[in-house]
Amino acid sequence: MNRLYMRNFVCMCALITLLLPVIAFSQIATRKYKIGERYKYKLTTETWRNDKYTGKTVSTAEHQVVNINGILSEEIKWISKITYNGSASASLDSIAQKVAPYRISLLPNGKVLLPALTVSEMVGEVTDLNTFFVAVAPASNAGKVSAKDTVYINKEPRQGNFADSVFILYGTDCIEMSQHFITSDKLSTTIRTDFLPPASFCLTPKLDTVATQLYDQPNNFQMIQKGAGDKVNFFWGVETFTITSRIDNKTGAIIEAGMENTLNLQMRYNASKDLQSYAIQLPVKIKRHLKLELVKE
Repeated sequence: MNRLYMRNFVCMCALITLLLPVIAFSQIATRKYKIGERYKYKLTTETWRNDKYTGKTVSTAEHQVVNINGILSEEIKWISKITYNGSASASLDSIAQKVAPYRISLLPNGKVLLPALTVSEMVGEVTDLNTFFVAVAPASNAGKVSAKDTVYINKEPRQGNFADSVFILYGTDCIEMSQHFITSDKLSTTIRTDFLPPASFCLTPKLDTVATQLYDQPNNFQMIQKGAGDKVNFFWGVETFTITSRIDNKTGAIIEAGMENTLNLQMRYNASKDLQSYAIQLPVKIKRHLKLELVKE
């Protein structure tokens, strides 16, 4: 009897030992930085407009861990950008390098703030990389989901401003963020972050028509782009995006992540500055698929 008990006890201990890594990493790890550490992230973006493929960009940012006022942060420098359109490609490295270095931190006392958007050709890359980091930041409650508690919905909608005052003269959106546990193993944990329109309209509309629902969800996006001469192009409608992130269990770093981004919009083409007169109003659908990959040196 005692031998049988001991054998079962040993088997149970072995089983628990095997399960410990999974249990221990059932939620994403807190980010761990080492001063001076360098690595890169490659960001690949593919875009479709009204269901027509419009091309791909591949950009690279170099990250270095620095100590700023006692807080370890990632200093980001954009070093390259290549655009692909059919068989043609163009290097925009010199433009990417015009972005001034900026810092973010995934530590509990750190911040992931959008830097000043001063290089219009890089607004997409800078805002997209920032969004990938926002998705897993402590302030976004990414650490509150686990194998036990698989969903966490942030209560307050979040307002965003993505204008660069050069090409994007005005740009705001409003989203509700939720976190979803997907899976975990010994090496990594995967979560999904949904950015969706809140149940009720939450923008300060540039026009009354922006508050009128166009699609299945309330409008949560509006943007004014520079047009020809003194004209502008005005967009409004629904934006959704979902990010799936795989996080290193030891360091808390993003190993890789993917984003699916869809915009169902209306556009007033060649509008006056007051947006009241325009050449034509058209529906516009934009779909983007993005992939972020960690590249260690």
